Amino acid sequence: MAFNSAKNILVGASPLYISTSDSTVTGYKENLLDRATGGISFTARTKATAALDASSDVRNVGFTNNGLQITYNPTYDSVTVDQLLDTAKLFKSAMEVMIATEMSEGTLENTLVVFGQGGATLLKQGSAAAATDDKTLTLGLEAGSLGIAPTERQLFAIGQAPTLATTATGEVDATTERVYYARRVLSVQQSQFSLARNAATTFPVTFRLLPDANYSGSEYGKIIDRVLA
Repeated sequence: MAFNSAKNILVGASPLYISTSDSTVTGYKENLLDRATGGISFTARTKATAALDASSDVRNVGFTNNGLQITYNPTYDSVTVDQLLDTAKLFKSAMEVMIATEMSEGTLENTLVVFGQGGATLLKQGSAAAATDDKTLTLGLEAGSLGIAPTERQLFAIGQAPTLATTATGEVDATTERVYYARRVLSVQQSQFSLARNAATTFPVTFRLLPDANYSGSEYGKIIDRVLA
């Protein structure tokens, strides 16, 4: 890939997708919870948004505000020795990866994710089944209890990518996209929204990413640059 190239400058927000179910349930698959096909494949040169929109295991959260902020925060501790005035060695002692965004569509599905609750708390009137029709919806505000694990979800974001080298002789003009995939995310920080006369109601959320030891080298997830047809 050539440097000093304006094609390497990335601009623009990205569509955001959240899995509808807990990512730790039985039958978990990398690339979503499609148990019939084993997950969404990104080997074909087609837009990732088309595959995600077609899946019932994931949904688009709709409009967002202020884009997506990804924070990679390692913690290093040091070893000091008598013979040196500075640190002799650094070693990583902790790790934290976060994704923050602000949802602009005030659906109960979005509120459920922002509050970090399970899908079973969103009910249609008179039934414990998932909300699938136009009946009255109710979002229960769970109190939780000791020993109950929080709801984890999978997250996808689709953005622009630099032009990729696709031939042996150099780069060619090609439509590209970058897929951000997080295996296990959960809402961990305070979230609040206001109902104001002269401002839109938005729903800020910060997701903490957790690693999955079954995927060595990509425990948190992946960032994939893809060339489209």
